[in-house]
Amino acid sequence: MKKTIYLFSFLLFLFADESAHDFGWVAAEENKPIIPNIKFKDLENKKVMLEDFYSKGPILINFWTLSCEPCKKEMKHLSRLNEKYKDSGFQVVSVNMDTPRTIRKVKQFVNSQKYSFKVLSDPRMDLFRKLGGSVMPLVVIVNMDGTIEKRHIGYSPGDEVVLEGEIVEAIISNGLKLPNVSDLESPPASEDGDAKLDSLKTDDKSIDESK
Repeated sequence: MKKTIYLFSFLLFLFADESAHDFGWVAAEENKPIIPNIKFKDLENKKVMLEDFYSKGPILINFWTLSCEPCKKEMKHLSRLNEKYKDSGFQVVSVNMDTPRTIRKVKQFVNSQKYSFKVLSDPRMDLFRKLGGSVMPLVVIVNMDGTIEKRHIGYSPGDEVVLEGEIVEAIISNGLKLPNVSDLESPPASEDGDAKLDSLKTDDKSIDESK
């Protein structure tokens, strides 16, 4: 009698488990955080919502100030990546957090660098703080549904190689097509960059977010 009960319970468990998969009842392994949909002003004082950007394609957001030298070094690479993958719907959204007193200097700096991406102003650091930011540069990659896919703190030469791999993954995972980038100029190679590129080819694990 006990064997019959055990067998029935086992079959019931299998049926329930299979049905759950068939009807999508199985919970996701990981719930990704949603980025707050905050209102910003760009450098022309035009109001925009963050959703205006990620609804069109995955985005990479970087947070910076004029005093952050690592931020400026990283932004040169971000401008190149924005130009390289913009035809796929991807874009870099740059958030400056300097005070209103220095906004003129910010505009002058941005214009002098001729960045290919959009620069927004967040002098109160609202989004930075809501994301738990404390150190710059901070970079997050956001999917088209507003979920945060990746998060990186700090910058070292060669990190841009890892970021490019994650940008490609984000474009593909969001159902978009990669542009034909075979004829585009490749970035200068570095020892750190080569090592991290080899790591991308051989290791599918997410990189450590700490620097």
